[in-house]
Amino acid sequence: MKFVSINIEGDKHFERILPFLIAEKPDVLALQEIFEADLDIIKQTTGLTNCVFYPQANITKPNIHLPVRGNWGLAIFAKEIVSHEAFYYFGHKDGIVATFENEKPDLIDRVVIVAKAKVADQIFQVATVHFTWSGKAETTEAQKVDYIVLQAFLDQFEEMIFCGDLNAMRGAEIWSALAKKYTDNIPAEVETTIDKNLHKSGKDIRLVVDALFTSFHYLVSDVQVVPNTSDHMAVVGEIERV
Repeated sequence: MKFVSINIEGDKHFERILPFLIAEKPDVLALQEIFEADLDIIKQTTGLTNCVFYPQANITKPNIHLPVRGNWGLAIFAKEIVSHEAFYYFGHKDGIVATFENEKPDLIDRVVIVAKAKVADQIFQVATVHFTWSGKAETTEAQKVDYIVLQAFLDQFEEMIFCGDLNAMRGAEIWSALAKKYTDNIPAEVETTIDKNLHKSGKDIRLVVDALFTSFHYLVSDVQVVPNTSDHMAVVGEIERV
């Protein structure tokens, strides 16, 4: 199964992302920071006509971070998704999507999506997150609290392919906790998953924050971290059931 995960930063990088997806031909695709309005173009580009989307914020007010284009969040794409569920481990009070506030970009809903995708008559269970924002190369108290809630949810599942933008660097507390439970498939020689040429800071940020973890039920090979796709590099790999 060809697998791709990318934080696409809304619609800012489609001139790079769409040709990349055409070339890679993923069987399962996990996207973070996608607008609901762009689901169809991803389906048309990839041929992955089944999609699960859950919002993290409603972008209805002008801000310096994102265009005003409505619901924005996480999605998993495949040709066949046989089941799915989602869990909001922060926010989402009364089922109402948070409004994105320019002054408080970290106060958005936080959700994990779990989907069972069928590829070549085999089931692959995939989860993706855009984890709680830090803004620094350190673990925050908010991240620690949210991770406890997230971990309790993930512990319900015996098998898992877990990916996404963790906003927590490899080697620090949260990444290390996940690495005790799962196999960390990002190659050891990778020094960053932030693309300095596309990231809004313009800085050479040397942090691995985009993850691909798997339980022992899966074997991952040919993992690549691909630049020139978005402000975060794409994570690409081949995954098979053991």
